[in-house]
Amino acid sequence: MPMSKGRPYRRRRNLSRCPSSSAATQTPLPPDPDKGRSPDLQTLFRRFWKVAAPYWNSDDKVQARLQLAGVFALTLVTTGISVGFNFLGRDFFNALANKDQEQFTKQLLYYLVGFAGGIPFFVLRDYAKETLSLRWRSWMTSYYMDRYLKNQTFYKIQSQSIIDNPDQRIVDDISSFTRTSLAFSLTLFNAAVDLISFSNILYGIYPPLFVLLLVYSIGGTTISVLLGRGLVNLNFLQEKKEADFRYGLVRVRENAESIAFYSGEESEMQLLLQRFKSAYENLTQLLMASRNLEFFTSGYRYIIQVLPAAVVAPMYFSGKIGFGVINQSRSAFNHILADFSLVVYQFQSISAFSAVINRLGEFDDVLDRSSSNSPSDTLEDIQIIYKYFRSSSALESNGSTPLEKYATLLEIEDLTLNTPNASTLVRDLSLMIKEKDNLLVIGPSGSGKTSLLRALAGLWKTGTGKITYYVKGGEYPEQLICLDVNAPVNNAPDTYEADGKSVSRIFFLPQRPYMVLGTLRQQLLYPTWVDDVVPMSDKQTNVLPFLSNLTNSDNTIDKPMKPTTDELIKVLEDVRLGDLLARFSLDSTLEWSSVLSLGEQQRLAFARLLLSKPQLALLDEATSALDEANEVLLNS
Repeated sequence: MPMSKGRPYRRRRNLSRCPSSSAATQTPLPPDPDKGRSPDLQTLFRRFWKVAAPYWNSDDKVQARLQLAGVFALTLVTTGISVGFNFLGRDFFNALANKDQEQFTKQLLYYLVGFAGGIPFFVLRDYAKETLSLRWRSWMTSYYMDRYLKNQTFYKIQSQSIIDNPDQRIVDDISSFTRTSLAFSLTLFNAAVDLISFSNILYGIYPPLFVLLLVYSIGGTTISVLLGRGLVNLNFLQEKKEADFRYGLVRVRENAESIAFYSGEESEMQLLLQRFKSAYENLTQLLMASRNLEFFTSGYRYIIQVLPAAVVAPMYFSGKIGFGVINQSRSAFNHILADFSLVVYQFQSISAFSAVINRLGEFDDVLDRSSSNSPSDTLEDIQIIYKYFRSSSALESNGSTPLEKYATLLEIEDLTLNTPNASTLVRDLSLMIKEKDNLLVIGPSGSGKTSLLRALAGLWKTGTGKITYYVKGGEYPEQLICLDVNAPVNNAPDTYEADGKSVSRIFFLPQRPYMVLGTLRQQLLYPTWVDDVVPMSDKQTNVLPFLSNLTNSDNTIDKPMKPTTDELIKVLEDVRLGDLLARFSLDSTLEWSSVLSLGEQQRLAFARLLLSKPQLALLDEATSALDEANEVLLNS
């Protein structure tokens, strides 16, 4: 319905003949062949590389690679320091065994100097690793949020229930992925350097001890894999079930008033306990599997405390080696064994990390399928076109009667709207809306009114036909510029996007308004003045330049000037919300969806509409919660 006070007639299109509509949904995404199956090793490696690689080839790659090189360099230094401590330990214990006080004091001084000079390198290595992990996480968060919110992918995921808990995957899984990836990478690098350094030491002391170490580590790794092979799937399920339980608690918070009205506390308690029970039962199985693995790994660790000394003890008793060599061999043995036994020592961490890789890789695959599943790939699809023009008035003839008094704003041609199961909601609908027109669509509940609005908004494209919007294009050329959301257009200016995001002159108003997280002022500015709703400080963009992409608004076509504080106050009074300013200031930050009644939220949404001054407004029962007086006021 276009915003206008002129031409008081209403054109009606009754949809009562249409069958009931189901929940709206986008064109279904193709299924994931790996969903529902425990990932094999090849799938995990594929998903790991697919998730990890983009950052290291991004615009931030130079800084990232330099920082990674610095971390590896510090790791080399710390490995060298560890080798040095190994020799210091040998001489220290030799002096102690020989009761050589002078040599003992000298070695003790070397130890203290080594600690003072070496420990800072260990601290700096860990600090550099954590800061790189944070930088990587920041980029990945920006990258995944951009893909998640682009092309209404978030809407497809939610409406089709494609994957569970995308919020957890963006917050928890990305954080765990970046941190653990770097930790394991450094562990593997350190293990390789350690293996080379300490193998020479151990082999030089006693070759049979080195052979025993190989047999011991290979056997331990094999047994660990056999005992712990079920942990990967159990960890994956635990992440899901914990997230489901947390989501249930969030739902209670978001719907607190409705639950209280229904006195639904008992039912909510049962539903939440059911989700918690599922997580509890899976965690019980996880703990039992971990317990069985721990029986082996604990014994595996304790045996190596005495095994090296037991092997080289005969050489010490025969006088071939000193006491310090026993300690040196034990230290070298432990280092090399830790390198060979990464799977044994890190099996639970590896299984948990595998679950993270699988969840994040599954999410990445869904985002890829969503972006590749363009409407042009479907057999039937509603075509949505935006046409921009500068002049709002049409040309008149030389006679007394104008050819067209008012410009066309919306044209629907042969629109047939279907549900995913092929039921027809709207058939062969054609209509045209011009400036000053008001159109009311009526019909019983479930007849397809909201579905029609979703089709007009581009959320539902199942069907055939064409929807064309004619939008004022500000200072751009007079000729029409046609943008089809289903195909790229070569003659369009760079500022226009084929997905219609840049269209600020069309305003959709749903039945339940969306309240953003922020101040009352930000509620009024949303969504027309995006940069003013969520400003990004210079400090943030200087530290992480790629985050500046989040502030780039495509909402550039003939956007009204940002309203002043006085204009914000006036529009609140116009929609009879002036009393809010007696309770709150424009800069008060609250949970507005809980503070305001549904009727107040609908009036606030109309205030946004008045401030945005669109050419065309499409409303879906936007006054359903208002009394008659307020409804008449807002429709006038």
